[in-house]
Amino acid sequence: SRKQMIADLTETSRALEARKLKIDRVIEALKSEEAAENAEGEPDGQEGEGTSGSDDGSEDLMEDSDESS
Repeated sequence: SRKQMIADLTETSRALEARKLKIDRVIEALKSEEAAENAEGEPDGQEGEGTSGSDDGSEDLMEDSDESS
């Protein structure tokens, strides 16, 4: 029914909004990290590339588990 479709779409929209907020936080953290690196005078493309995607910790966990298995 249409009511169920509306309810499902509303729920999906809320879930997507929550994911967007998380992504926005990661983007802001990356921008802050980049600004800090630029302030230190570190050239782009050195150590910052390897750690830039791990602000939420999940990527580090994945990498660590891959290396230890």
